[in-house]
Amino acid sequence: MKDKTGELLKRLMTIRKKSDLKKYIESDALEESYKQVHEYLLKVCRDKGFDKSDIITNADIYRTYGYQILDGSKKPSRDKLLQICVGNKFTQEETNRALTIANWGILYPKDPRDSIIIYSLNNGLSLMDTNIVLHESGFKALGESQ
Repeated sequence: MKDKTGELLKRLMTIRKKSDLKKYIESDALEESYKQVHEYLLKVCRDKGFDKSDIITNADIYRTYGYQILDGSKKPSRDKLLQICVGNKFTQEETNRALTIANWGILYPKDPRDSIIIYSLNNGLSLMDTNIVLHESGFKALGESQ
């Protein structure tokens, strides 16, 4: 069974030697951690029954750019990543994990725009419906240019 982050942190805090750190990094506990966001996106979407073409269509992103994101040659912006997550019916937890792997900030409940996205994820809103709520609230839609 995969260790929880807190348990891993406790183990890491007890390490005092570089050799033990190397063993920790190579351990099975970190085996399922994702180094790149495209790996995680593909895994979650495949578990939902989506192939690459579905992922790109659901997210309403340009085909070429979508494939570049999914093969790891391009790193998506935070908004583009949110667009992929909302469009492909990620949960809030899955979305925050994707944001963390990509080194973007997780959805922040005190941020009004993020609050709308959290609401959308938790209520299963489509990408289009999410963008309507964002627009009606005076915020930039996901996928909208500056």
